[in-house]
Amino acid sequence: MAITVHDVRLGEIYYRYLLELARAEVGGTICYGDLVKRAKRDFPDDEIVSGAIPISIGKRLFMIEDFCIENNLPNLACLAVNRNGAPGKSYTNNWMEEKACVAAFDWTSVESVWDLHVLGWRKAAQPLVKRSIAEAETAFRAHWIEDSKSNAPKYPRRIENNPKEMIIRMISKGHDPADAFSAILFPAEEI
Repeated sequence: MAITVHDVRLGEIYYRYLLELARAEVGGTICYGDLVKRAKRDFPDDEIVSGAIPISIGKRLFMIEDFCIENNLPNLACLAVNRNGAPGKSYTNNWMEEKACVAAFDWTSVESVWDLHVLGWRKAAQPLVKRSIAEAETAFRAHWIEDSKSNAPKYPRRIENNPKEMIIRMISKGHDPADAFSAILFPAEEI
């Protein structure tokens, strides 16, 4: 999965919000949609933030989780929850224990490590290159056909018009087809 400039910007913002929450409220959580709303409120003139949608938050949370795993830290991303107040279905750790570890950890000890990690992301990030709708439709079809011919297809044989249009719209904004398919067909649970 390619990391984009959008992923880096939003991942950095969400990390700061989760860090703030971990310091302010032991065991506190925030809904995926509320993370996005807060970012839009705090950065109203930021083009990347203004285009953020809750359905694509999973990738940014996985980036935060990967940082925590790579540095043997508690999973800060566990504080982001679905609208039912629980972590997504893919979360497999002891959630209550993880939240306690997040609350007890001295996050100031890794601020410089986080900053270096973000710099690495920025260097590796690919800018989104917009496509025409026709180009996006072609990329959609090519990716879907490639998946259908694989030994283990991930996508359904038929995609309804609304999700199909959302995927094409994401591809036209410059997102990789695989990322667009995943964001729409396999969103973070119960945003």
